[in-house]
Amino acid sequence: MKTSIGKAGGAAAIALLTTYAPAPAYAADDITVIRNAAIHTMAQDGGEADALAIDAKGMIVSVGTEADVLAQAGPDARVIDLGGKAVLPGFQDAHVHLVEAGVNEILCEFEPFATLKQTREAVEACDAETEGEWVLGSGVGMPHLLDQTDNPVAVLDELVPDRPALILDDIGHAAWANSKALEAVGYDTLEGNPPGGIILRNANGKPNGIVLENAQQKLRNLAFPDTPENEEFAYESMLPTLKTFAENGITTVSDAGGFWPQGHVKAWETAEKNGTLTVRAFNALYVYPDLPFDEQVEKLAKLYSNDPDRLLKFNQAKLYVDGILEQRTGAVLQPYLNGPGIDHGFNSGFLYFETPVLNDYARALADIGFKLHFHVTGDRGAGLALDAIDQADKKPGPHRLTHLYLLDPADYHRFRDTGTVADFQLAPSSLDPDYIAFIRQFIGKRADRMMPAASLEKSGATVVMSSDFDADELSPLVKIEAALERPKEGAADVRTAVKWMTVNPARLLNQDDRTGTLEVGKYADLVILDKDIFDIPVNEIGETKVKATLLQGKPVFDADGLFAPN
Repeated sequence: MKTSIGKAGGAAAIALLTTYAPAPAYAADDITVIRNAAIHTMAQDGGEADALAIDAKGMIVSVGTEADVLAQAGPDARVIDLGGKAVLPGFQDAHVHLVEAGVNEILCEFEPFATLKQTREAVEACDAETEGEWVLGSGVGMPHLLDQTDNPVAVLDELVPDRPALILDDIGHAAWANSKALEAVGYDTLEGNPPGGIILRNANGKPNGIVLENAQQKLRNLAFPDTPENEEFAYESMLPTLKTFAENGITTVSDAGGFWPQGHVKAWETAEKNGTLTVRAFNALYVYPDLPFDEQVEKLAKLYSNDPDRLLKFNQAKLYVDGILEQRTGAVLQPYLNGPGIDHGFNSGFLYFETPVLNDYARALADIGFKLHFHVTGDRGAGLALDAIDQADKKPGPHRLTHLYLLDPADYHRFRDTGTVADFQLAPSSLDPDYIAFIRQFIGKRADRMMPAASLEKSGATVVMSSDFDADELSPLVKIEAALERPKEGAADVRTAVKWMTVNPARLLNQDDRTGTLEVGKYADLVILDKDIFDIPVNEIGETKVKATLLQGKPVFDADGLFAPN
């Protein structure tokens, strides 16, 4: 059950630290051997092994046959018999919203498709249990809410009349605010739309309480200010989510939220300092369309970090090009169909930045050293992102486009030609026939050729599969099964799907010399599974259990105590 800010959830989160803080290092001369295992190294030669050895620094020092590994390790090595379990490189989820997921879990909970009566009851309960200045919740489905009321602000004003209320949507692209919140950021008197955002309005021209895309960020920044209290809240919110990532075999992430005015950078730094960071993190910093260009570039340059020997880096810039198809804000080459969805007047989608400004940001940020991480869902947006990459320095790359629901086939070759990575979310929910039928209402038959992962790989592009958690499912194993079961544009085989979550993201994040495969001289970032997913029916892969996750040779998750001290 979710609670609101001001409750005792923070203390409980701190109490969990000992549960998943990395285990202490072994003695300097210790070698740990994993034997009797189906080890899929994912090395280029496709090598399989049944044993590997890890030194005290968490490096792989031997991999191969059990006899050879044991002989090299010596008689004093610690030997762990895995009883035939499978070992893979640790999964690398290159697009997550880890801090946001933790925060959303603590905010008041709303159901995306609740009735208006149920939503009203949830608002009343949230107001009653919230002790802070703002009433805060998450999970509302905005198109569904707008189908039930023409005046959402009046509903929220009636239930929360005396303090700001902000209810975030279920996918991170909209928010529902009451009049107090709208007044706090000046939206009650603003004419037109703020940069990069849309304010929906009633017939009288007044805001109706729903704001889309970047228009929500000013509200978020005010509701979650960069104060010591809020930094602690963000940090505490991360801890259970980090535990969840470890339980899913994920050893590397790239947090795509990057809301630096909300204390997120400091929350990550606290996790690193406290020894509670259980992933390698290559994080992004959000680029705000409504901030002055020079001032923002200067600020982001100060926040940039890229020390290869640290777990934590802020070396990516998150540039939203467009919105999402179901809000008709994804930038498309052909207009949306008339009728369904939110009527905001942008019939071919919406752009966060004017094209020259987007290109200026791409050049300036790449010159600093940032990898460019473009959010695009529409084919027009994808083309504009590729144009921006054409003009930017390639040295910090590879740069990437994420989501890619629609892509013009004429642009396929540009990924290979520019070294741009294609980052897809192929979770069951995004591949479900009902979801595709839903999107077909907006874009017609174009919905039948969404997310062309296989075509891009055939064209020579590097393809990555990520989760976009918590907007979508987290489990890498569930996604691997979904990618394999996709009727078209899916993974050709298990090895390809695993490569999309190990080898290729390591290349994207410039750590393929250290991770992504299980080879001598690389970190022992690995996951142990109860079944060998290369040797079971595809429809059983999603049910496979993670038994342990090692980050640099140390367990950050160990369900059965396989690596417990002797």
